[in-house]
Formats: sequence, C-alpha cells, structure tokens
Amino acid sequence: MSAPKICLLTEGTYPFVRGGVSTWCHDLVVGMPEVEFVVYAVVANPTGALEYALPPNVTQLLTIPLWGHERLAEYNAREVGGARRARSLSALKDRFIPLLNVLLDQIVRGIEYAKPEDLAYAFGELYLHFREHDYDWTMRHEQTWDAAMRFFTRETWHSRFMTSLEAIELVRSLYRYLIPLAIEIPRADVYHSSVAGLCSIPAIVTHYLDGAPVMLTEHGVYLRERILALARAGFPFSDRIVKKNLFSALARATYASCAIIAPVCAYNVTWERYYGVPEDRVHVIYNGVDAALFNDREIDPPVPTVAAVLRIDPLKDVPTMIASAGVVRRLIPNVQYKIWGPAPDADYLAVCDRLIDELGLRETVHLMGPTSDPAAAYGDAHVCALSSISEGFPYSVIEAMMCAKPVVATDVGGVREAVSRYGAVVPPKRPDRLGDEIASLLAQPEKARALGKEARAFALANFTQADFLAHYRKRYYDLASNRSVPAA
Repeated sequence: MSAPKICLLTEGTYPFVRGGVSTWCHDLVVGMPEVEFVVYAVVANPTGALEYALPPNVTQLLTIPLWGHERLAEYNAREVGGARRARSLSALKDRFIPLLNVLLDQIVRGIEYAKPEDLAYAFGELYLHFREHDYDWTMRHEQTWDAAMRFFTRETWHSRFMTSLEAIELVRSLYRYLIPLAIEIPRADVYHSSVAGLCSIPAIVTHYLDGAPVMLTEHGVYLRERILALARAGFPFSDRIVKKNLFSALARATYASCAIIAPVCAYNVTWERYYGVPEDRVHVIYNGVDAALFNDREIDPPVPTVAAVLRIDPLKDVPTMIASAGVVRRLIPNVQYKIWGPAPDADYLAVCDRLIDELGLRETVHLMGPTSDPAAAYGDAHVCALSSISEGFPYSVIEAMMCAKPVVATDVGGVREAVSRYGAVVPPKRPDRLGDEIASLLAQPEKARALGKEARAFALANFTQADFLAHYRKRYYDLASNRSVPAA
C-alpha cells in the first residue's frame, strides 16, 4: 500500500517547545520521510516561535492557541470557517444546550462514573454543530452561561464548595478548552495523539464520526501531571475538582477511541489497566536514540563532574538536583555540577538560581543554558543525573546511557526500566539519597566507567532509534490498511 497520511496531535510541545515529547515527535517525522504528516499543535498562545525545522514530509502545521485572543477569527479566519456561521437561537436551545448538558454531566461525574462513549458523543455532535454555527456567539451566549451555571451549582456538593465567581471562571475555561471543536479537523489515515489530553479531541471526534483509527503514545501520566499543575497554580478547590474530572473523562474517552495505545514504558500500563483498557490494545514502544550520535567519546573530565540535561521546570525538580550537590561536595569538595537545558519559566529559573546562592554552591553548580549538542554534555561528565517528580521514559536517561555514562535518577515513571542495574534510582525529593548515590559513583571511577560501558551495551540492545522507528512504521501501515468503514 502507499504510505499513510498521519495526523500527529501535540499539546504544549512540538514543534514550539523543546523537551522529551518534542524530541520523540521530531524523531518520528524526520525518521519516516516517506510518510506524510500533518501536525495539529494545541498551544497556550499564538505567539510562540518554532523550535524545530519541519522536514518536507510535514505538509501542514495547524496551530490551535487556547489563549491570547478574544475571538477565534483573530488568529486564523480560514480554519474557523471564513465567513461568519449561523447564529440561531432555536439551534442553540434545541441542539447545543442538550449537548452541552451531556458534556457537563461527564465533567461533574468524576473518575468512577464518567462514560467515555457519552463524552465521545458530545464531542462529535458538538463538532458537527460548530461546522454550521458560530462558536464565539454560541459559547458566549447568555443561555449558554445560564445552562452551565445551573449545571455547576445544582448539585449539593458543587453548590456548597463553588462560588458564583468560580463557576463563571469554569465556564470561561470551557470556552478555551473546547476550541478544538471549532477547528476543521484535517483528513488523515491515522490520528496519532502524543497525550490523552485536549489535543486528543480531534481523534475522539474522527473516530466517533467515521471510525478513523486512533493511536496514542502515553509519555508521562497526563492526568497526574495536570493535577500537579492545578495544585501548584493555587486554583480554588472546586475548580481543581471539576478540571480533574474533565481531564480524567478526556483520558478515558481517548483510551476508548484507540485501536492501539503505545506507552513509552511498562510503568504507564498500570494506569491504562486502571481505566479498563484491554491488554491486547496496549503495546509498549520504548523511545530510541541515535547510537552513532550519542556515542562513547571516552572523555575523562579533569575534576569529578555531574551532568544533567533537562528542561528547567517544576516537574524536573531542579532544586533537589541543586541541593544534592551540597551533599556530594561534603564528600568530594571539587565536584562540579553542570545543569544544561532551556528554562521556559523565568520565575522558576530565578528560584533555582537563588537557591544556588542560598546553599553556597555558586562555585559548584552551574546553570549552563540550552545546548545544541547534548551528547557532548553527557560525554563531559563522569555521572549523569535526573531529579524529576514525574516522567514517562526520559530521553536524557537513555541518551546518557548510550554515551556510556552511569545514571543516578529518581524512581518515577519508566526510569527504573531504563536504568536497570547500570546506575541507581532513588526516591523523588530526596537530595540526600540522590547525592549519596552520585558521590558513591564519583568516589569509584573505575566502577562508574565499567557501569557506563554496560549501560551503553544495554541501550544498544533495547533503545535504538532504528527499532523505535520500525515499531511505529509497522503500526502506522497496519492501522491505515485495516481502517474500518463506518456504518451507513
């Protein structure tokens, strides 16, 4: 058969933000030049610049900003239908409001009671509604607000814990979260979502409407990370509960729509089992790296050196990494920590930088900024480290291993599967444990060097880019050739 056309769905990552998921996306599209890709990117706002040069086989980039505009037509009139669509009070009352109530019912039900088929129905029928009817007018109409407010406040639990202002903010959030329903979904043979989140809405819709095959790659545990983000942001309790329910229902609907779920590690399978995904639809596909690029450079730095290549944000828990340097320095006074990576959150970067001074580590810990050559960053170290509180199957771990470096990392996500016995895993948020393991390896350079060699051999056997691409290529062709024909 001819090469399939893939709609690759991303959220807050490729091609606008660097990181593990974006690396995965870019490796896919660059590694399969014969496959046509459309990238459907849900982003926070429309002002982001491309961080990746898209290869020629990416024939369309559709950017869906959730914020940064007051009306959809401000950012791309063509994608929302060009000419103004219908504004019908009867359609709003007789068609839209009942569908909105189905949607809201799933949002307030909670994890145990949400029905993925009902959410798929609501998304699919709302998408059809917005092919004919104006999204902005509908979502901002007084009757829409009244219906949503009644729904959020009618139940005893919500009326007790939710103020009117909080209910209003939730309705405003719904306007943003449902924007993918207003955008024409591109045609494709397979819809491949990089996360069970808002960017999965087009996949749920196309599967509901015409049986399009859907594939999901689960990186981190999206629902857990959303809950952590909501807690850090300081949202009201009622807001957190409703949004948690929304993202949970969305994850379940995504799982139910998928022909194949390909978590990047076996750890994530636990969550998919919890949501009732049949075992025969789950196929672990580990991330892979280029063994020629990430190679053993046989570099021996002149002083004991620790490297960390990561995105400087809260999920990476950089303060724990910094604090571990104090533990190591008490045992190895001349140790050097080099922390490489972009810092999308300037405030968080400032917190990390102040901590270095507060702990008296300015001569020990160095925030190096982004690097265009991560292999060199790994190579110029004796030990590589990671301090995340949440992960999928991190590239930084397998890249370091491919560069023949032992890794000390927190025991989250699939880290233990990657590191195996060729380094050490420690509990998250324990700088003392992280520092002790790093110091132990630095104090035994021959052992560290031998572990690094074994780590590269293990990575070559399990985490190559060639195997990674072969697995996805086979899934794409199989799904495209077996596409179901919807009932008439």
